[in-house]
Amino acid sequence: MNTKKVNPKTEILDYLNDLTGRKYRPIKSNLSKVESLLKDGYTIEEIKEVIEVKVFEWLNNPKMSQHLNPTTLFRPSNFDKYINQVVAVKQNPEL
Repeated sequence: MNTKKVNPKTEILDYLNDLTGRKYRPIKSNLSKVESLLKDGYTIEEIKEVIEVKVFEWLNNPKMSQHLNPTTLFRPSNFDKYINQVVAVKQNPEL
């Protein structure tokens, strides 16, 4: 039985790595961006949903796939736009 407690910041970074096939390390510059989002009231689930939508949108786009990184995804000025995109997709899955 695994009783190891997972840090939410690391869980989110691991999720990004799993979906993108990348290897972003749990260093301060990556984790602090996630921590800021959590402090701003975003949930782990909301952050994961943004990752999912942006991976779906950008992963196979050579020009945009480079932006699937913690700096771009978790930047506060971008994140509010991304979370609203998640809401729009939930309301209209055809988007």
